Amino acid sequence: MNPLSSPAGTSAADASAEPAAGAATAEAGVDVLNRRERKKRETRDALEAAALRLFAEKGYDETTVEEIAEAADVAVRTFFRYFQSKQHVLFGDVAHDVTGRLRAALDAQPAALAPVVAVGAALELLGLDSDDERRQILDRMRLLEKLPELAGTYHMIFQDLHDVIADYTADRIGAMPKDLHPQLLASAATGSIKAALLVFENAPDGRPISEVRAEAYELMTAGLHGVVR
Repeated sequence: MNPLSSPAGTSAADASAEPAAGAATAEAGVDVLNRRERKKRETRDALEAAALRLFAEKGYDETTVEEIAEAADVAVRTFFRYFQSKQHVLFGDVAHDVTGRLRAALDAQPAALAPVVAVGAALELLGLDSDDERRQILDRMRLLEKLPELAGTYHMIFQDLHDVIADYTADRIGAMPKDLHPQLLASAATGSIKAALLVFENAPDGRPISEVRAEAYELMTAGLHGVVR
C-alpha cells in the first residue's frame, strides 16, 4: 500500500484537509456564539440606557416597563429576559441582590478570622472595579442628582447591607444585632462604601473603588480590632 494514501480509498490530501475543515467549522461556531453574545450585550445596554433616560425625564414611578421596552425597540418579554423588574434595572446588576452576595461572602469567611477582618475580606469579594461596574455606579449616581427622590430607594440598599453585617457580627460575638459593637462595625463597613463611592463620583478616573473603600474601612475600624472579637 502506498504510505501516502489512507484507508478506504481516501487520499492523503483529503485526510489532511479534514482537520483544517474541522478547525474552520469550530471557528465559525465560535464566531456565531460571539455575535450572539454581542447582540445580547447590545440589547441589555439599550434597555438600561432607555430606562435611565426615561427615569430622568419622566420620573421612576411614572415610567413603565412597556415604555422602556418600546424606547429600546424590543418586546416587553425581551425586557424580562434581562431584568427581573423595573427596580432591577434601576439598581443595575452591581447593586441587584448585593445583600445576598454579601451574606454569602460573609458565610464563606473562616471562623478563625476576627469579625473586623472577616467583614473586610467579604467586602473585597463584592468587587466594584470592573469597567462595567464602574459605569453602572456612575450612571446611577448621576441619576440620583437628577432625581433626589430616589435617594430613599438607594438608602434601603445600604440599610440592608448594614443589617446583614450587624447580624453576622452579633452571631460571631454572641451579642444582639442592635448592640453597640455589631452596630459600630456595620456602620464602619457601610460608611467605607459610601465614602469610596463619593470619592469615585468626584474623580471617576482616579483610584479603584475597592482600594479607596479598603483604606476607608481600615481607618474607620482602627479602634475596633481589639474590641469586636
